Amino acid sequence: MATTTARVIPEMHKPSISAQTVRNRLREAELRDCRPVVRQVLTRHHWQQHWLWAPTRRCWTRQDWQKVLFTDELLFYLPRVDVRICVYCRRNERYTEACTLERDRFGGGGSIMVWGGISQHHRTELVIISDNLNVVCYMEDILLPLCGTLPAASS
Repeated sequence: MATTTARVIPEMHKPSISAQTVRNRLREAELRDCRPVVRQVLTRHHWQQHWLWAPTRRCWTRQDWQKVLFTDELLFYLPRVDVRICVYCRRNERYTEACTLERDRFGGGGSIMVWGGISQHHRTELVIISDNLNVVCYMEDILLPLCGTLPAASS
């Protein structure tokens, strides 16, 4: 990165600078290179669903929440090439927007889908999903077998 910067800067400014000078100035500014934190892109639909879901559960008690099984599935895309991207950030800036990288879905190296769930006192086994997941498969292959192994919620 410093070498690239040192090459580009002379085109913008007449005095030439070395890569070591760039590294020294970045260090003086307490900037260090690191991989950006990857975060999921949240769409307007995600935010709308959150605002519809949250208010109805605002007054729930601990007993109400103990009856809930939180589940999620995640599709991992395996990239073809692991390209290292570096950002420069100060010690406490790792999660600022400038130091994060939004990753949208991409293909190339295949994918794998997993599913899991947690509740107050339990967690499910991690389920590796080999086929496309639809509502019927989700109910018959994952939720219904699981409901028989978890304790029933008491009223």
